[in-house]
Amino acid sequence: MKMKWIIIAFILTVINLSALGTFAYNRWYSEGTSVGEDKEVEQGHFMKHQLCLTDEQVAKTRTCREKCDVCIDALSYRMKEKRLDLVKELMAEAPDSVRIKHILQQVDSLQAKLQREVVKHLLLEKEILTPEQQKKFFSIVLERFSEGMKPEQHPENR
Repeated sequence: MKMKWIIIAFILTVINLSALGTFAYNRWYSEGTSVGEDKEVEQGHFMKHQLCLTDEQVAKTRTCREKCDVCIDALSYRMKEKRLDLVKELMAEAPDSVRIKHILQQVDSLQAKLQREVVKHLLLEKEILTPEQQKKFFSIVLERFSEGMKPEQHPENR
């Protein structure tokens, strides 16, 4: 019985970490939008304002984001499906630990792919920016990725 609770705690930890990564990415790209507004225009405006982007840079970052969003949205959807599979298996009368392990491996794989896509996207956007804009861009990324951390855990304090 104790092992079952350890497995469930581990599974919930993995799910939460996966959700956190997805949440961080989605929050980064939905900052400043409100219901009914054109999300792309608002995102472009936010980035243009924060980084002092030129119209050409805005167009390039929009194109970059559109390409990346297709892949990231597909991965996020597949992760949601796997999480639902996991919950269904956990709710079963007699959960199959082999199936749970397999689903967790799939979630891990999808999470790794999602993280690689986000990093690839960040590197593509970095190429569009000037060195000064890059510093500001990555300070915003650092701030967003470290939200909720204790001050001593924050990367700038290490």
